[in-house]
Amino acid sequence: MHPRERFSGVDGPFGSGGLGGYMRLLWVIAVVLSGWGLGQDLIKDVSPMEVEAILKDMGVPFARKGDYRFRLELSGLEPVWLELDGCEKGRCSILALSAGFAKKVRLEELNEWNRGRRFSRAYLDKEGDPWVEWELDLAGGVTRETLRRFFRMFSQAVLPLFIEHIGFEP
Repeated sequence: MHPRERFSGVDGPFGSGGLGGYMRLLWVIAVVLSGWGLGQDLIKDVSPMEVEAILKDMGVPFARKGDYRFRLELSGLEPVWLELDGCEKGRCSILALSAGFAKKVRLEELNEWNRGRRFSRAYLDKEGDPWVEWELDLAGGVTRETLRRFFRMFSQAVLPLFIEHIGFEP
């Protein structure tokens, strides 16, 4: 039985059919408490200079490597790459973090990672080294805290879990 099917038929505050109503109520509360309901400005694109300011504010060591590319140090690893994409007139709507590792792994290990993760992806580059990527699409609008959380999650969750998954020793 799929986990979502366990609660089918339970009435919630917004109708029947499972805990969906309760989940919607919790989502509305979370949205209001997170600032959406408090008039926080939503960011739909960023300039490279705005990204630099965010990185400086977070204390992330970086070096700019072109118009839309940054070399970062996260989780004690260097380099971690940040690429800005979806750019028009110097404003970009996609942030992509990636890190590669000089370690041979089987494609099956990366496929296992991809099956078990929703927001990151892993692949082998042309040299056969594993890479992990994590992207954030700003086009629908995000808060400043969402941008900070994007960097923190990659640094504190994605990278350590991927390193463990592939058995990499820095």
